[in-house]
Amino acid sequence: MPLTLEYLHKVQTSSGQGRLYSLSHTYVQNGDLMRDPEMCFIVVPDPGATETLIYPQMYQQDSLGLYEESVHINGGKVAGFIPVWQASHCTFANRWLKNILAQGFLK
Repeated sequence: MPLTLEYLHKVQTSSGQGRLYSLSHTYVQNGDLMRDPEMCFIVVPDPGATETLIYPQMYQQDSLGLYEESVHINGGKVAGFIPVWQASHCTFANRWLKNILAQGFLK
């Protein structure tokens, strides 16, 4: 399946100004584009350029009808989060990104 990375918009976080990106595998089913899965990530660069913070924000799996926002964004600002979902999204993202690397998408 193809892999798509898309910049969505800026997000203000407690760690500074970040950007929201969508990362997804997709396929077509009955003429509809299906996400398998899609995750959104908040990326906050460190002003000292020593470390970039990356937070999973959303997980979606169309074939299962799943949509989970672990970080709530309201008016371009982080408004709260669900710790249990955030932990689950981090675990999944780490595994998925290892698979993406193994599939040759990242160099």
